[in-house]
Amino acid sequence: MIDFLESAVAPSAIERAMEIFEKFKDRDRAELVQARKALTDHIFGLIAAGETDEQKLVVSGLSHLKSLEKMVSEEAKRVGSHSGSVAEQPEGKSLSDKTSP
Repeated sequence: MIDFLESAVAPSAIERAMEIFEKFKDRDRAELVQARKALTDHIFGLIAAGETDEQKLVVSGLSHLKSLEKMVSEEAKRVGSHSGSVAEQPEGKSLSDKTSP
């Protein structure tokens, strides 16, 4: 059963979530690659934990990406406020750095 979920449900859920995520706002290629990696890790983690509903996987994946964006944004603001310059994403930090299985 896991093989079917990993080969059919997961890719479909990832693609659906990425299509929706890309419509939220314009993002550069690097952001989309990082988002796809974080989303893939998250969805496969959910499947390993027993989730099989594709719609729930998509919704959870989108929530996860939004949460990661918020954390990266808050960290960038915090780091930017300490340097007194325009807030930028800290070097070496990405969406995928905040993933959890």
